[in-house]
Amino acid sequence: MATFVQGWGLTALSLVVITLVFAGAWLHVAGELRWVRVLTEQLGLELVDAPEAKRGGGLDAAAVREEAHAVWTATDAAWAARQVRSWQMRALRLEPALAFWIDLLRQLGLLGTVVGLGLSLTIARDADALLGPLALAVWTTVAGLGYSIVLSSLYGMRLTAWVDACAKYLEAWDARRRAAERP
Repeated sequence: MATFVQGWGLTALSLVVITLVFAGAWLHVAGELRWVRVLTEQLGLELVDAPEAKRGGGLDAAAVREEAHAVWTATDAAWAARQVRSWQMRALRLEPALAFWIDLLRQLGLLGTVVGLGLSLTIARDADALLGPLALAVWTTVAGLGYSIVLSSLYGMRLTAWVDACAKYLEAWDARRRAAERP
């Protein structure tokens, strides 16, 4: 155990965990942002009466087109309103999700340093045995902070712009839909 803690073992394990969390965060935020972009583009096309103008976009775009068509042609107004509200909530949850992942990565980095420090103090019997693990434990903080900076720089402002555009298009599209269902 002492060799694992005082060598590269604990640091490597911590870095792998932080890297896996970063990969999961990146995939989650990228997927949700892709959905928000597809929804925003689809609603924008429908707002300018050009729903057939862009048929590309893959499975996400096809699913959004089908959902939008189902909501537009729904006979149950309550269901349609719930569906539109669920789109709004999903789009609005994207910014807090990014903040969550950024904070989690920072906290994991700091946790790795603190755990490394605590274990080193417990195991070490002299100053030389203490300094080695302390230098290694700092790398978890570097990884956590570095990955949180990468996520912030990749998605920070772009995500906000897409969420705002999506919210505005949803409001306009839903207002048009409700006006169309009135006799």
